[in-house]
Formats: sequence, C-alpha cells, structure tokens
Amino acid sequence: MIQILVVGLVVVACIVYWLQRLAPATVLPLWQGLAKTLPAGTLRQRAQKLATGQKTGGCGGCSGCDKSGGCH
Repeated sequence: MIQILVVGLVVVACIVYWLQRLAPATVLPLWQGLAKTLPAGTLRQRAQKLATGQKTGGCGGCSGCDKSGGCH
C-alpha cells in the first residue's frame, strides 16, 4: 500500500516538473494555490516566485548565455 503511494507521488512530481518545463502557464494556478496555503517561509517564497511566471537568468530566462550576449 505504501509502495503505491510513493510511486504515485513520484509520478505526480515528474508530471508537475515536466509541465513546468514545457508549459509553465498550465501549472501557474497550482503554484498560486500552493503559495496561498503554505505558511510564511522559504517554501512559500519559492512557490510565489513560481506563481508569478517570471523567469530568472540571462537572455529572458536562458541559463546558458555567453559573455557576448548570445544565448547558448
């Protein structure tokens, strides 16, 4: 019984991860709801950051920018 629960949680975590990577707008309501329910702290701040939909990094969210301004 516990194995089914663990596998289910892993599958849900994988689905949310890939949706965040491929279609971030689809999981914005999830992050907004999570940010409202969590108590103040680091996890709430992280959920609020994800709920805004703003990417951080170099060229509009690109993490592989080189020094000359090109992306990847």
